[in-house]
Amino acid sequence: MATRLHYALPFAGQLIASTARRLRGLRPIAVPAEGRPFIIVTGLGRSGTSAVARVLHESGISLGEHFRDPTEENITGFYEELPVCDLNDEIMAESGIAGLRRYPWRSTILAVAKRFEKEMAALANTDAAGWKDPRFSVMLEPWLPYLPGPPKVIVCLRSSEAFLHSVAQIFGLIDRDLAERWWSRELRRLLDVIRDYDIEATCVEYDDLIQRPEETVARISAFVGQPLDASYVEPKLRHFAYHIPHRLAPIYNEVRALGPADSTRPLATEGAPATPEAIDAYARQVSAIDTKIEAAKEEWARRTGAPELHLAHYQELGLDPTDVYAEGRAASEAYIAIVSDAQAELGPIAPPAGFEAYHEATRAAVNDARLVAQLMLQAAEHRRAVDDVLKAYELRLSPKAIAKTQQRRASAFERGRKSAARAQAER
Repeated sequence: MATRLHYALPFAGQLIASTARRLRGLRPIAVPAEGRPFIIVTGLGRSGTSAVARVLHESGISLGEHFRDPTEENITGFYEELPVCDLNDEIMAESGIAGLRRYPWRSTILAVAKRFEKEMAALANTDAAGWKDPRFSVMLEPWLPYLPGPPKVIVCLRSSEAFLHSVAQIFGLIDRDLAERWWSRELRRLLDVIRDYDIEATCVEYDDLIQRPEETVARISAFVGQPLDASYVEPKLRHFAYHIPHRLAPIYNEVRALGPADSTRPLATEGAPATPEAIDAYARQVSAIDTKIEAAKEEWARRTGAPELHLAHYQELGLDPTDVYAEGRAASEAYIAIVSDAQAELGPIAPPAGFEAYHEATRAAVNDARLVAQLMLQAAEHRRAVDDVLKAYELRLSPKAIAKTQQRRASAFERGRKSAARAQAER
């Protein structure tokens, strides 16, 4: 109730004031015009913000000194100034952001942030040359009047599919449409703030950073006005390549257009024509991945008796737990590795126009296969949540579940063929 009632009047005041200023052609809040530029690195999950921040910080552009510790998911570190991130979290929580479902207006964020102006001013009195925080996609605007110099924003960009993967790791199975709306909203808000305040900004595409580090880091260097060392980019840390869904290509291209134009880099397309040749080539690629996964699953089931054998009570079966664990772990890890490779192969494959639903159903099937196999391995080793894992297997990886999945995929593929045939007939 605090967020709804305590901020009701400030929120209304911010909304009215912001609207009046925009009608008069004025900016909602002041932005520093003088001083040393202050670098802000932001972007959504899995978009390369940590990689870019590492290049900047290790090349001599300090992003703070109280960093979050590295994790297994990010072994080179996050390069996030913790007091800033913690304050951003607090303001966002008080503004009513909850999971992926509630997304407050800019006026709400500004009204809530007003209560924290002393804390923001104190943190902005820093020797750092910038900060990195993915939360700045939402929190950039309220920080603008407190920054020690004019902001220069680096927006790290990657397909929504990578963001989906990141969110799924945090929240588990998620609503794709909900996550995609969140991805679009955050980028749209960031673009609006950058344009409303005429902030100098540039975009760094994750795939460019990994595939062409020297060239990409040189562009970042030109933007920040200081030499940077591209050797801090580690391509081996890349997770997966991800295609850009056709329906989200327009917003992706808008963000990508920040900074100097580069005619040598093609835009994300909204779907190549689904010619018979393109459809056949695409079908062959997906079929090869299906075949590989199916063969791996059969071998995994043969070696483990999945799901029952290695989730049973070993004493009741009269088996030596050490031997069973060793065989089961080896079989499961081999299967998971193959499914992981399949995820990586599917990532860069762009489906022909009209086959997006089929592609997403295929990706979901592969993701489910890996998820269930990893859950089963964990349950077998730690004897936890066995009943839940068996239910997950029954719902997602059992022969009955696979048959339903294949039926859905077949229907989606047929719809894609019919859509392509209609498009060909209209030409």
